[in-house]
Amino acid sequence: MSAAETADRYRRWAQTEARGSSGIYERLALAVAEDAAALALLELMEPAKRQPNLLFGALRWNDVDVADPPVALSRLHAHPEAVLEVMRTRRTQTNEVARCATLLPALAQLPGPVALIEVGASAGLCLLYDVWRYHYTGPGVDHWVGPADSPVTVSCAVDGRVPLPGTVPDIVWRVGLDLNPINARDPDARRWLQCLVWPEHHDRARTLCAALDVAAAVAPRIDRGDLVFDLPRLLEDAPSDATVVVMHSATLSQVEQHQRDAFAATPARHGAHRLGAEGHKVLPRLAHQIPEGTDVNGRFVVSLNEHVLALAHPHGRTLTWLSNLTGGVQLAARVAVDGSRDERAGADQAR
Repeated sequence: MSAAETADRYRRWAQTEARGSSGIYERLALAVAEDAAALALLELMEPAKRQPNLLFGALRWNDVDVADPPVALSRLHAHPEAVLEVMRTRRTQTNEVARCATLLPALAQLPGPVALIEVGASAGLCLLYDVWRYHYTGPGVDHWVGPADSPVTVSCAVDGRVPLPGTVPDIVWRVGLDLNPINARDPDARRWLQCLVWPEHHDRARTLCAALDVAAAVAPRIDRGDLVFDLPRLLEDAPSDATVVVMHSATLSQVEQHQRDAFAATPARHGAHRLGAEGHKVLPRLAHQIPEGTDVNGRFVVSLNEHVLALAHPHGRTLTWLSNLTGGVQLAARVAVDGSRDERAGADQAR
């Protein structure tokens, strides 16, 4: 990735990700794109590490005022190693609990009980679907679900024929998988996650703090491992009498396309489901299912196995259902299960 390509990445990110959500980060990303010295420093990092979120989180970790781009860039020029060291040793592990609200409608439609595996689990907040309280709003919609005494409530504005859940699923087994698991009890880890919350998003920062307190008490299991090589082991360990679901959100963009494809094919081979939310370019083979003319910029594509269901705000604020089939979730689940049965049957015959 050349300096020009990095600059273009920051401009596009400012326009499609930050605009309308964080004026501070929009201005800072555009300033980085025009700063030759900053681009030269980013060239010292591998391409996957040149992400705006990682750079901006590293600046905030060093107590840099990101609201003032000239000041932020001046600090970067004066103390580059302090910022680059954070970028080398840490990852963008944003643990956005509100993403649970965008995946819960599909998860709750699958037959229970559920065995849950999350790849890119960070501190494990998105393993605790049955712990949070959810509030769905929209035209004619005021829907609550989840334990009323939960210390965390996440709100999501919905549009379209969203199959709003009547209850949260019965999760009987859960485990996370991450290259660098985060301990919710670790003050440094907690501070890093707070540095990844965008400056103006005070509600997200408060929710993160409360959710980390819960995770610190619950201590969900999170294994250190790779999403391709170590996932099969977890799938084999999952209870056979539960519906196994492999979940992910904003995870696959951090690995190469061949790794994404290898990961996406793994759950079905083990009779499990894949449910995720990623940028629309992450799994390009699903793009043809999105209705023509739909604005997908800045939104995640929610998919179950090989079936696109919805578009979601990256921070879980909105969910737009795309499936015209009332049983869209069941259809996607049935096709995956039937396909895995056929594959297993073919393998048995080959033996």
